[in-house]
Amino acid sequence: MATRTIIQRSFATGELSPALSARADLAKYQTALRACRNFWVQRHGGVANRPGTKFIGAAKGTATKVQLLRYVSEIAGESILIEMGHLYFRFFKNGAAVNVAGVPAWNGATTYVIGDLVVSAAINYYCIAAHVNQIPPNAAFWYPLVGTLYEIPHPFTAPTLARWEQSGAIITLTDQNFTPHELTFVNLTRWTVIPITTKPAIAAPTGLTGTGSSDTLGQKFDYKVTAADKDSYEESEASNTHAVYRGGGPTKNLPFSLGWNPSVNAGEYYVYLDPFRNGIYGYIATTVWDGITPPPLDFVFNDIGFPPDFSQTPPVVVRLFNAANKFPAMSAYFQQRRFFANTKAEPESVWGSRLGFIGNFGISSPLQDDDAINFRLAAKQRQPVQHLIGLKTLVLLTDTGEWIVRGSDQGPLIPTSVQADQVAYWGASKVVPAVVGQSIIYVQTRGRIVRDLQLDPSSSGLNGRDLTLLAGHLFKGLTISRLDFAQNPHSIVWAIRSDGGLLGLTYVPDDDVWGWHRHDSGASAVFEDVCVVPETDEDAVYLLVTRTINAATVRYIERLANREFLLLVNAFFVDAGLSYSGAPISVITGLGHLEQQILAVLGDGTVVFNGDPSAPTANNFKVVGGSVTLPAAYSVIHAGIPIRHAEIETVNLDAPGTSIRDKRKRVQGLTILVEKSSPVFQAGPDAAHLLSYRPETWQPASGLVDDALQQEITAGFDDYGRIVIRQTEPLPLTILGVLPNLEVGG
Repeated sequence: MATRTIIQRSFATGELSPALSARADLAKYQTALRACRNFWVQRHGGVANRPGTKFIGAAKGTATKVQLLRYVSEIAGESILIEMGHLYFRFFKNGAAVNVAGVPAWNGATTYVIGDLVVSAAINYYCIAAHVNQIPPNAAFWYPLVGTLYEIPHPFTAPTLARWEQSGAIITLTDQNFTPHELTFVNLTRWTVIPITTKPAIAAPTGLTGTGSSDTLGQKFDYKVTAADKDSYEESEASNTHAVYRGGGPTKNLPFSLGWNPSVNAGEYYVYLDPFRNGIYGYIATTVWDGITPPPLDFVFNDIGFPPDFSQTPPVVVRLFNAANKFPAMSAYFQQRRFFANTKAEPESVWGSRLGFIGNFGISSPLQDDDAINFRLAAKQRQPVQHLIGLKTLVLLTDTGEWIVRGSDQGPLIPTSVQADQVAYWGASKVVPAVVGQSIIYVQTRGRIVRDLQLDPSSSGLNGRDLTLLAGHLFKGLTISRLDFAQNPHSIVWAIRSDGGLLGLTYVPDDDVWGWHRHDSGASAVFEDVCVVPETDEDAVYLLVTRTINAATVRYIERLANREFLLLVNAFFVDAGLSYSGAPISVITGLGHLEQQILAVLGDGTVVFNGDPSAPTANNFKVVGGSVTLPAAYSVIHAGIPIRHAEIETVNLDAPGTSIRDKRKRVQGLTILVEKSSPVFQAGPDAAHLLSYRPETWQPASGLVDDALQQEITAGFDDYGRIVIRQTEPLPLTILGVLPNLEVGG
């Protein structure tokens, strides 16, 4: 019989569907795995067992839906994870809950505004309405905190909660059942939640008056005034109308003098005139008044006969999203405008703010290029807008198609030039897409297919592909409920499946890499949500997980541990775990969230116990009263739920142009190329015949190694030539390639 060695140099395809087991003609077959469980595919093609999850805290409750969102700061390490539940927000920074400290005592003489904190009768309170002398716990003005944990209220209720979109310090919150709101960051313990009104931020001048004849038989001259913000120059709505009557118009010698009450934060004022009594006002002048210095003759402006310019008229304020069936489902930012879309009354409509003023949806007559935008998709059938994504063009995903929206001649969007083109008919589900570079990753209508979408510069359209085609078995009978993307370190799109499973898609489009991997956890874990928050040295992956602990259902927020470490003592490969670092101890406390669970423990870089529940000593590592006693003292300890099955299995050995597929074969040996790995793992032809790796006498038996490790395998002849590699210890294993040594029969 002949022997030969075949090398698999990459696993970039990830887990391959069994339906493709005969497709060795596909290039991606040669880099595929039959199983990739609790391993992730690295961007360069290797695979590594996933790190464990660190316990961050328990969510507020399990009775109603909770979701995770993020606030991304411009300062590294300052981004925030936000827990959004039924009527509340909680906040976490770098894996720790935000708490309040130094809260001032309530004072009846203080004017309080939304966001202020006070303490009264040893309880901390958050101000929800501006007031004076309303003593806590008056629920119309104060929201009580639980201890020092920072929490604020919002109006959104489960089970839908809200969609969110951030720009600057503002997170826009939308749901078709509620007025849209802004969650605004001021500092770590000062956030505000304010309803959105689609009118100018600056108030109009009031009390417009002036000199002129009271002879109503003379010619009537109607005036209006607007204010412009001194910082942004946003223009207010128009003031009241003041009428002046005179047989002849104003002149230099006989001007019309106007005065008004100032607007807060105004930098200048614009004066408009209607001299023909037809209700159309034209701009005549700009005047500057700080509202403090007394104006000449007690009037702000003298009209000496300025001709009105009817191409510039007072803004028309448009009030949107202020009644049932008129609340938008989503928002987005594009070309310095904030867009909303899909109300119950108008599911195919899109509204865009004025240029540069995200809260202002006013227009002019005639329309100006910086006015607000409104359009409705015109399609063969009704197409509710599911998503708005701003790339180089505005991309709209509906339940039956993909659209691009742009101005004429590739110009910017303006009210008089909106070109909406449907370029595909795949359709999207309601799951919020992830944006990866210049690609959109989204879940297709009905939830079982994940696609990517890119702008096609050659056709000014879109192109994309089905990313689940090679791993359809992972989605059979199931749907995707959540997506998010972690760019650093391995470019992984994380997905929550309808059965509570966690999937990862390593996605590097520049190198045509996309590969799926699946993940699970002990204690009956059900993954509910995933949210990626950029932190100091990586994109942190936070998970919302329900578990069964001590016969009760709990909901935890957990964070995937950092896998970039240099010393084995820092390896964290347990779930819902905690760490200790300090003087040597043998009793681990603070484990009440894992009561009655058998734990895996790593102490000073060595495995104290791997969490095997069938081991004779397993009960010694069961959490009782929130603690576990170890057989010895350690300075650095990691303890948590064991990851019992982290494993890969190679596909059936096959290669185009060979006859190896139809030969009986036996894997008699194996060389595994590893990087920064512990030499502790198991390998074999299948899960029932695994052998532990035994290092050579000259090889290290512990620590981290970069080497080609040779493993003997006990296997009989079969038709497949597959290999299973499993890690059951809380230790790292990164595999760059495998070289099975085959004995090939007839």
